[in-house]
Amino acid sequence: MWNPKPLLVVVSLCISALSSPCTAASGAGKPLVAAVTKDASTSLYTAPLKDGHPLVLDLTSPVISLTTCTSKNGTVTTLSANATDGQNPLFPVSFSAVASCTPQAKVPAGAVGVAGLAPSSQSFPAQVARTQKVANKIALCLPSDGKSTSGNSVGVAIFGGGPLFFIPPDRGDFTTMLAGTAPLHGFNGSPGYYVSSTGVAVEQNRVSTSGGMLVVGLSSTIPYTAVRPDVYVPLLRAFDAAASGPNFPWMSRVTAVAPFERCYDSTKLPQSLLGYSVPQIDVMLEGGQNFTVLGGNSMVQVNGNTACLGFVKAAAGQAPAAVIGGFQLENHLLVLDVEKKQLGFTTFLNAIGLSCSNFNFTLAA
Repeated sequence: MWNPKPLLVVVSLCISALSSPCTAASGAGKPLVAAVTKDASTSLYTAPLKDGHPLVLDLTSPVISLTTCTSKNGTVTTLSANATDGQNPLFPVSFSAVASCTPQAKVPAGAVGVAGLAPSSQSFPAQVARTQKVANKIALCLPSDGKSTSGNSVGVAIFGGGPLFFIPPDRGDFTTMLAGTAPLHGFNGSPGYYVSSTGVAVEQNRVSTSGGMLVVGLSSTIPYTAVRPDVYVPLLRAFDAAASGPNFPWMSRVTAVAPFERCYDSTKLPQSLLGYSVPQIDVMLEGGQNFTVLGGNSMVQVNGNTACLGFVKAAAGQAPAAVIGGFQLENHLLVLDVEKKQLGFTTFLNAIGLSCSNFNFTLAA
């Protein structure tokens, strides 16, 4: 696999007239870009932000934490990424950041900590915003396990706003081409990003759930969407009804593969740019727009002949009605605007012949 590290290590080639290396001031006013890689063994997403070493990108953590320091009271560290114009990396930038020390943190092999992305004054995007004088805003596109047309499966994160152009760039700035937006809310004092949902639909038929508005969280550290039992059971019932109906005669149930409860013979499922042809699931959001989960984000290929519905049952209790996991977020561009408290998202990029791997990481001349 292509290795993005050489683009992101701060080097001493940027020399001023006084022969001093690049500092945070060099990137003032410029958003920072980082390549995002999915770790195969943990399904976590990382970016090489610490001396070229990966940090886990965590939408639910409010701080930067490192596994390579010893003081539990925190430390000041140097992080690095590239300034960007939204089309390419421009030049390396380093900046000082406050981090906590968590030696026992679970991270993929080679990773040296966590870049907390949740709203907080000490989160990674907040510290980028202060040091680079940019917006406290994230454009995040998580890659899938699959390979792009370039042979790489590398997503992209831009800290500080947009624009963000995919190859070819003449398709425009995708941070402005959103399929939907929704207000961001808090939830019981928990860190992270939450939206309100008016309900869930399968094949445009509303799923019957008890209660009123549903709280839905976003997570880049759980692999699959976790749904509270009072919502999960009717959702599964509605999916079963659609899958056994006349519109999906090719859906043949097979033995379930943990942790999933609904699995199908994938050799019989038609495929398209949308993924397998299976019932569509819509999370209906406050404001009237839907976050749509198509076959490409709903069906997990567990072996050569079996694909399973990638939703799992969460524990009962006071948890959100659902937490949308990494698999369902992949190949959507998410725009998380902390200042405006707004979530924006594009359509499933594969449906328009793109993926999160279509960002051009060639260093601009």
